[in-house]
Amino acid sequence: MENDALLWQKFKNGDRAVFESMIRAHYRTLFDYGKKLLADHEALTDCIHDVFTTLWDRREFLGTTDQIKPYLLKSLRNRIFKEKQRTNVFISLGDDDALFLNEEDIESRIISSEHTAETKKQIGYVLHTLTPRQQEIIYLKFYENLTNDQIATVLGITRPAVANLLHITLKLFREKWETLLHAILLFFISI
Repeated sequence: MENDALLWQKFKNGDRAVFESMIRAHYRTLFDYGKKLLADHEALTDCIHDVFTTLWDRREFLGTTDQIKPYLLKSLRNRIFKEKQRTNVFISLGDDDALFLNEEDIESRIISSEHTAETKKQIGYVLHTLTPRQQEIIYLKFYENLTNDQIATVLGITRPAVANLLHITLKLFREKWETLLHAILLFFISI
């Protein structure tokens, strides 16, 4: 299996087979990530198409990368935000009511060993209390399995900022989870 840097260079040199394999390998990941940022799936498909079309058209002018997946995720994220600014049709990550994560996806990752509906409901409740940015970093870390360096690339922040945000988010999640469990325990004791 070829590494990403070599594949990227072949793509930049105009190798259609490599480009097509990049599309096949990463389309689903881009779509799954994009639907967390964009409610309109048709518009999302257009954004993904635009990313790949732009990459192909501008391949000779692109820089180098040794990590294709984070590069594509960041390109899609930027494309969605650019389109949002242009049309104001897309959901805003800044809205308190906007939910970044699809509960079912992240919950199944976090509690894969536990299959009770009640536990999933409780985790969903805690996830809903996190900010959209916190939800996004949990999604990238635990659903997409990206490293902190890759997350930094996608979000356009530094690696230490990723580590801090992830630490704060996980600490907050733990605190809220413990509070919820204590409240449930007190409820059952009082019955």
